[in-house]
Amino acid sequence: MGRARRSFALVAVAGLALFAAASVSAAGPPIVNETEHFADEPDVFVDVNPCDPSQEVEVTSSDTGVIHFMLFADGTVHITGTVRSTVSIDVLPTDGTPDATGRSVVWFGSNGKIDPDTEEAFGKGESTFTFSAHVTFADGTRISFHQVGHVVFDEDGIVKIEFFKEKAHCG
Repeated sequence: MGRARRSFALVAVAGLALFAAASVSAAGPPIVNETEHFADEPDVFVDVNPCDPSQEVEVTSSDTGVIHFMLFADGTVHITGTVRSTVSIDVLPTDGTPDATGRSVVWFGSNGKIDPDTEEAFGKGESTFTFSAHVTFADGTRISFHQVGHVVFDEDGIVKIEFFKEKAHCG
């Protein structure tokens, strides 16, 4: 989700600039309403094999998706995004030859008084995401990895409900 977060932050920059000057009125249309489409954006990051967390891997992805961002005058936001990726995985230390290839998709959304850069709540809001990846290693081993999370914040930005679950199917 590295690319998604970076794209999400880029879209939010304009909103944050206007956020400081926004009035406190919640009525009316969004003061920022932007949609960013991107295709074949490269990303490289280090992660772990979900079926063997002691094994670090370098993930190279090509990401395509859309992020929609709305900022309202009272500081609340509505953000949604979907990113589909083609991935290759090289076990560390890397040798330049992918050990696995596959695809992933992430969907995320936030509503309420949530800072789009830090994903921290400063008032009532909620955030949700789902992530799914399927990869096949050169030896035929397949991994399916799924995550889902949801957080609800009260009017003071304090976490009231938090749910996170992940599951890896290895073999």
